[in-house]
Amino acid sequence: MTTQTIILLSILTTLLLGCNSRADRIKEDKLLRENISGEWVMIIENDSTNEILSIPLFYMPEEMTIFADSIEFSKGFYKEDRDDITGKRTILYLGNLVPYKTEKDNIIIKNPITDNWEFKWRFVSIKNDTLKLAINDTITVQYKKLNYNLDTLPDFDQIIYSSSGCYGTCQIIDISISKEGSVLFQGEGFVESLGFYSGNLENKRINYIFNKFRRANPLKLQDNYSVSYSDDQSLTTTYIQNGKIVKTIHDYGMAGTNELLWAYDPISNIHNTIKLDSLPLDEPFYPKLHYFTFKKGSLILPLEKSESFYLWTELKKSKQTDENFKSKYKVIFSANNTYWGPDLNKGRNHKYEIKSVETDGQFFRFEFKDNQSVTYDLKYNFIDRNFKPTDFRKPNKWEE
Repeated sequence: MTTQTIILLSILTTLLLGCNSRADRIKEDKLLRENISGEWVMIIENDSTNEILSIPLFYMPEEMTIFADSIEFSKGFYKEDRDDITGKRTILYLGNLVPYKTEKDNIIIKNPITDNWEFKWRFVSIKNDTLKLAINDTITVQYKKLNYNLDTLPDFDQIIYSSSGCYGTCQIIDISISKEGSVLFQGEGFVESLGFYSGNLENKRINYIFNKFRRANPLKLQDNYSVSYSDDQSLTTTYIQNGKIVKTIHDYGMAGTNELLWAYDPISNIHNTIKLDSLPLDEPFYPKLHYFTFKKGSLILPLEKSESFYLWTELKKSKQTDENFKSKYKVIFSANNTYWGPDLNKGRNHKYEIKSVETDGQFFRFEFKDNQSVTYDLKYNFIDRNFKPTDFRKPNKWEE
């Protein structure tokens, strides 16, 4: 065998070994991605709580869904920013989904805040639907696989999410999303889009948001959740089936179940991720930083923030009419009593100054102080459909 032949054989052997090595790495990467794919929730053991809490949140998402080439974090990524015009501090939403890649047993993600590829975890093992990932040489985090059978969980026609504000800069918003993808949004404070807007979602995004709430199984949850401290925000979510309110959940301080909290993030940032078209402010009239309350004699039926916005969405699609009706209820405006700081919405002035609102549940007549009025016909009785007579109650002292 000549020297030239030996060299050629050596080169060929090296190339073949390299190809085999690359093929093996591709196979190993594929197997790793298959092992870690799925929806996972963190397991925190009692003896590791302090150790876990000392780790930056970037390395220990409470819940995540791992796909073939991306990871969805239940709590999205946010970046502090400054408004170019006002100079005020703002929080920029960067989404929940980030790309990732694998190198041997390392999982590396593209940090949406820095836009750099960064080591995230080292794969340790998976056994009995328990995934172990190492953050460093001494700390390992465990995740349990979540499995939801959406076929057994109720679906909804419309979801309305509202946030009240807090002692700070919590956004004050209302968002209505229908199963067909129509979006109605109101920004009242601590958001760039102040006023009323409409938009549309594509089917993939609709299913994503609705399925998030379906996983929470709202009809099986409590009506109220609350933390024990003050100055936090109130989140209310109203669920509609067949044109009827079937559940409203009031959550003060995000004390609800994990699945409920995970569903808040994508819906509460809709206005930052889609194109919105501005709507007239007074069609129909909606009280700034107040909710609708029905009054019958000495009894009242106060609506939650999300229920109040739901009524507005129903009035929004109603026809105006000149028909007379016999009034059964007055509609008064109850204040947003959750502390929300200075009114950042002073520029949103009503075209008309309201005098009174009368209704029989179906017809709603808004009278203004310039003697103009407008009547809307819902074509159904809003109170009879959504509430019981026992929902009317005596007002509290601070409600009088």
